[in-house]
Amino acid sequence: MTDKNYKPANYSVEIELVKSPDDVFKHVIDLSKWWPEKFEGENIKLDTEFVFKTGDSHYSKNKVIEFVPDKKVVWVTTESIRKTDNYDWTGTKFIFELTPKGNSTLLKFTYDGVVLESESDRLIQICDMTIKEFFYNFITNGRSDRMIQKDFSASIELEKSSEDVFKAITHDVAKWWGSGDLKGDTTKLNDEFVVHHPGAHYSKQQLVELIPDKKVVWLVTESELSWLKDTSEWTGTRMIFELTPEGNKTQLRFTHEGLVPEKECYDRCAQGWEMVIKEWLVNFITDGKAK
Repeated sequence: MTDKNYKPANYSVEIELVKSPDDVFKHVIDLSKWWPEKFEGENIKLDTEFVFKTGDSHYSKNKVIEFVPDKKVVWVTTESIRKTDNYDWTGTKFIFELTPKGNSTLLKFTYDGVVLESESDRLIQICDMTIKEFFYNFITNGRSDRMIQKDFSASIELEKSSEDVFKAITHDVAKWWGSGDLKGDTTKLNDEFVVHHPGAHYSKQQLVELIPDKKVVWLVTESELSWLKDTSEWTGTRMIFELTPEGNKTQLRFTHEGLVPEKECYDRCAQGWEMVIKEWLVNFITDGKAK
């Protein structure tokens, strides 16, 4: 945990539920029904040990260290590994606190541990999604929707017009993503281009949707990521850029549709996209240089 890329993380998210503390607590500890990773273990109680898994790349072993029915449950991660980059969050605590509020219950979830410096924003997104979507849907509708694909997405705000942002995405891809290894055309409907980093990445994209200053969609028609078991995981996925003007600024939402946590490449690719969209693209649009 002394790696310079780690930093302490303490993030909380709250939701209010029109349910009794008893009902909320029973749903919280029913982890196999709503937690976004595969749950392996026995019913949750004090000193229970259990495992979370995401495919072969993401593993954690956890132990319940505090269990107060209808009020609080805490587990700590005792072993963990993300094989794509050896990220280890051992020692992190996951805390659920319930407070009665009239006919409702306030549920507060806290992640208390470590995070990679480059993934602080992603941690917030994951915590919010887990509690505000997966758990909320489970307790209100009886299903968490955790098996519904949750595509990777990233949003940024740019002090540029939507026209400028659109032009950068369609005319200057090689300058902010391709790193010189891009060949083909990127500006007109049905254009095709290839990004190739020898020995690591090859993908061929087709421009399948184009709404000036509003939306760009690339379809991956071929792919080979040599470091994966299934080297063609990207094939058939789509990269979507959606632009929304807000005064003198533009909100850009990027989604890699089909890049979901169940994919072997998810962790590493998500980290890559965070850098490409939030650093390289932002820097290029702002200063004219991606790196």
